[in-house]
Amino acid sequence: MCVMLARMSVTSMLDREVYVYAEVDRLIGLRGGTARRWINGYERAGKVYDPILRVAPREGPWVTWGEFVEARMLREYRDINKIPTPRLRAAIDELRRTLNYKYPLAYLRPYLSVHQRDLTITGDDIGLSDQEVVVRTGQRLLGDARWLADLATLDHDENGEEIIAELPADREFPDIVINPLRYSGQPTFAGRRVSPATIAGMANSGERHEVLAADYGLSLQQVQHAIDYTARYRLAAA
Repeated sequence: MCVMLARMSVTSMLDREVYVYAEVDRLIGLRGGTARRWINGYERAGKVYDPILRVAPREGPWVTWGEFVEARMLREYRDINKIPTPRLRAAIDELRRTLNYKYPLAYLRPYLSVHQRDLTITGDDIGLSDQEVVVRTGQRLLGDARWLADLATLDHDENGEEIIAELPADREFPDIVINPLRYSGQPTFAGRRVSPATIAGMANSGERHEVLAADYGLSLQQVQHAIDYTARYRLAAA
């Protein structure tokens, strides 16, 4: 395992330490403690549960951008597609083994899909023509696996491989994004450095929506989205 990881593609962006566990829970909308369990594993009633998103636990409070992206994707698959956690763990382990990526969900997000509560990947990405393959078992399927292609902004790592550089914070608020290089990794509006929490705080203090929209180059809908998003995720309205 150690030899395999030494060969994995590493990019400074994906390895960038941006968040602590509690921030990941808050920004993704997870129950407290879930991010730590997914990323670093846990022990319960004397039984040790391995991490889903790390090869092995490590000390310290920090979460990398790659781990944040994978936690975000894991929540999508678990909550929306109802894939059981053991299947997710097996699929991610198999992606690491087969494709030699440290953060497989952060690289391959546009190519992953779901079939009968399992993760799938298009076969041409792993040398199996254009069929769809169940990651965990290798079963071949027909279909298009690029259903999440519009959910994130891609960039390239130092090896020229595509990685996820920016994520939408929530499907219902596509203009609110999370970028590790902007605003310390906190949610902002796409292309701007203003946070929805800031807009919501001023709106809640009585500032007219029209004035906020004009001052910050936002639409009235974006101002309302800032208010609704901040309330949904219980963010502090600055």
